Amino acid sequence: MQVTMQALQEILGDKGLITDPAEMARYLDDPLGAPTTRPRVVLRPATTEQVQAAMRWCHAEGLQVIPQGGLTGLTGAAAPHDLENTAILSLARMSKIRELDVEGATLSVDAGAVLGDIRAAADAAEMYFPLFHGAVGSSQIGGNLSTNSGGNNALRYGTARDQVLGIEVVLPDGTLWDGMRALRKNTAGYDLRQMFIGAEGTLGIITGAVLKLRPAPRNRATAFVAIESPTAALKLLRILSRHLGETIAAFELMSDGALEAALSIEGNRYPLEARAPWALLIEAETPAMSHDLSAALEEGLAEGFEAELVQDAVISQNDTQREALWKLREGIAGALIEEKSCLKSDTAVPVSQVPTYMENTARAVEAFLPGVRPVPFGHLGDGNVHFNLLRPLDMEPEVFRTHWHALTVILAKEAMKLGGTLSAEHGIGRLKRGEFEELVDPVSIDLMRRIRKMMDPDARMNPGAIFS
Repeated sequence: MQVTMQALQEILGDKGLITDPAEMARYLDDPLGAPTTRPRVVLRPATTEQVQAAMRWCHAEGLQVIPQGGLTGLTGAAAPHDLENTAILSLARMSKIRELDVEGATLSVDAGAVLGDIRAAADAAEMYFPLFHGAVGSSQIGGNLSTNSGGNNALRYGTARDQVLGIEVVLPDGTLWDGMRALRKNTAGYDLRQMFIGAEGTLGIITGAVLKLRPAPRNRATAFVAIESPTAALKLLRILSRHLGETIAAFELMSDGALEAALSIEGNRYPLEARAPWALLIEAETPAMSHDLSAALEEGLAEGFEAELVQDAVISQNDTQREALWKLREGIAGALIEEKSCLKSDTAVPVSQVPTYMENTARAVEAFLPGVRPVPFGHLGDGNVHFNLLRPLDMEPEVFRTHWHALTVILAKEAMKLGGTLSAEHGIGRLKRGEFEELVDPVSIDLMRRIRKMMDPDARMNPGAIFS
């Protein structure tokens, strides 16, 4: 029996269905400031069963479905752009922590659970969920999984897909696939969960996840280091790895231009006496109390000074100092997002190729658009460099945006020449789909299209995301 909109509203409840344009507005607030198209309806299910009912109704009505998490993504994947006859499906009401298993070190959650709340729940149990990035206070775990987000400590813990044991997915026709298994080992057939992680909602709606927890770090050491170049930073990473082993969780590279943006935020200050062309934020952590990380970090930095790799450094002495250093680092992304004309990039190359990528890309963008201002920063330890670009000082923002596509192609091509990728942790969305289809090898594109066609033959799930 076909479900009417009135019947669907009864299933979803008073808060579950929005048709008023004024109420819809907050679901169209794309972080990039891109123009959006008003949907026919915003659906806000509170349970997996309600997601199933919503998907069956959308299927019967022929609506295109835009899954939406915390609206913190930077590729335009979570709001309709130039689309008609759409429904936004928001997971915001599905925010429950379902189960904490201390013995099994797992946390089962709804897909709409906010990343910060998940980390807090783990902390309360003296456990640790390591996924962490600048949108920790508002991004939802379903969105993090759908884009396979990385964050600041992927060097040690991996990306979002490495934090998951099982997931639950509602398929395009409303069928439920229950993969909520808390198994550490399972070799029975295909690993279906990984097909949905990183798919950006094009294959189904992730509604729940079993997350892997770790022992809580009880011992941390954090340093801010001034250096001359990315090459010096890589050499220092090798030195510190000998002293600290795999306890290095974050190794963040920041250009002085990127830090200048962060310093515009009230309360941020540069922690050293003199500015340098580049800086590093380094953090090591372990649950073992017997390991003196601060001493090991000091020894490694001392060797870096002797090798003339380190210009200056400071090691935080307490949580307040550590938080100030991280506030400065996170301020980069926040300040550049506020600058709406700033071109955000998410390229990655093999770690050893980062200095070459920086040099080649800086030359290439300057040759294309003289005066463009690179403000690169990112996760040097895993090769993920956000080679962001600010407009030339004498160019209007609207004019600079007309160059975004060409500049994005340059950034991607330079990365892929070195065996890299055009998207390391933000996904493809609608912003990068042209470059994705143009630059990624045809066999990979064909395989992905076949999977998409099999799972969603009518292409109703997040149309325009990943593929045109």
